[in-house]
Amino acid sequence: MDFFDMVPDNFFSLLASKNKRIYLASILQVFKVYETGTILGIDKKIVVDDLTIFLDSNKNYLYDVEDEEDEESNPTSKRELANYILRRMEECGWIYVDITNDYIEVLNFSDDAITICEALINAYPQFEYNEDELPSDFINPNEYQGYIYSIYSLLSQKDNIDYALTFQLVYSNTKQLIRAIRRLDARMKDYITSVVENTEIKDLMEKLIYYKNDIYDKSYVKLKVSDNIDRYRLDIITALEHMQEDETIVKAISKNYAAYTKTEDDAINRSIRLIDEVIDAFNAIEDFITEIDNKNRNYINSTIGKIKFLLTEDDNIIGKLNGILKYIRDTNKEGNVDKAMRLVDSLYTIPQMKIMNGEYSLYQPRGSYQRNYNQTLDDIGLTGFEMTDDFLSQFKNSYNEDEIKAYLEAHLKDSVFKASDVLYYDCTNEEFLMTVYCIIYAAERQYVVSILDNIIDTKRFTIKDFEIKKTLF
Repeated sequence: MDFFDMVPDNFFSLLASKNKRIYLASILQVFKVYETGTILGIDKKIVVDDLTIFLDSNKNYLYDVEDEEDEESNPTSKRELANYILRRMEECGWIYVDITNDYIEVLNFSDDAITICEALINAYPQFEYNEDELPSDFINPNEYQGYIYSIYSLLSQKDNIDYALTFQLVYSNTKQLIRAIRRLDARMKDYITSVVENTEIKDLMEKLIYYKNDIYDKSYVKLKVSDNIDRYRLDIITALEHMQEDETIVKAISKNYAAYTKTEDDAINRSIRLIDEVIDAFNAIEDFITEIDNKNRNYINSTIGKIKFLLTEDDNIIGKLNGILKYIRDTNKEGNVDKAMRLVDSLYTIPQMKIMNGEYSLYQPRGSYQRNYNQTLDDIGLTGFEMTDDFLSQFKNSYNEDEIKAYLEAHLKDSVFKASDVLYYDCTNEEFLMTVYCIIYAAERQYVVSILDNIIDTKRFTIKDFEIKKTLF
């Protein structure tokens, strides 16, 4: 059946409207509440109450009026907005509402909507669940240990083994594991690309904090430490090679593919090829992890380099040109196009230049160069010179791990480091860079970094305040 015969024509219209962010957040919030209901659905009143609270407490999701002539699209309260969103979800086929004999409205998600919501949650689980809210049967593909341990457990069975089913599950879990690692790799690549696209310090800082929370803590560390594949990889490969060498096992596995092949030999060859594919996947995982390591270093180094450049750009020609262009852009946005152009016209002149014919050129080639061997260093008299602490401090790397740790711990108040406590209007570049390095240091330790609502204004830049909180574990 064609996919578009299965879903209504306006199914994706919610995610294509100018209010797509609030619709997506609401759909996932409703789906979260829906999963707490019974197998028959959930009372619509419960969903309305929860969605109202959600919309009221999340000020980032702003609703823009789509059609001012439609009174229903102009809600005057969060409860009206919640009811309107649910009506739109029902019109577009995401949910359907049944009425029981007791006149209770019961909400259910459609089959297609459930599949799509699960895909969205799997791709971006932070939209839906906090770590302590995960249902017991929820599998987060970014938690690689679930897949790895499942494969290891399946291949470690000793008695009453259904080899056809076992290998089918091993193959499926391996595919999911590789997809999860590739998703991590792709998301890290997106963060690296964002360094070039972002030209403001505040945007780079926010991205760095999101990277720490979204990529480093939830995926990268789990893959490198708690979900270390090397603990099981050799045993998994050995078990697969044993299966491949046993003709009886291969013949049992070939039953999975008998319906898709012309002969029994074709089914057996396909079984051997797929076992090889799983073995190759686990052999190649180390290369995947090495590439992810490189991307992690590239993103951190690129972000630090870009921030350093932006902090010092006023001191060079490129920085001055950037400042002029930013001013023109901002002035243009305010509608003062003529003012911006008059400013540019007064900044430069292009003198006319006469092109001379080569035979009339006054240029004379340089004479031959001869080294002057008399240019030797004189005795500068170092007698009595001492390597004092003040002299050595000029060559010390002020951004080593010990310095960053000392700086962070010195500014912890009740186990919390707050950027606004150390960054002030006339703060130096070195002080700001130390706060940036504290975020990177926190990524490798037991700290939680959160962006706050208030703004930090300094002489050179404006950023959102953030805090680094030390955890107990």
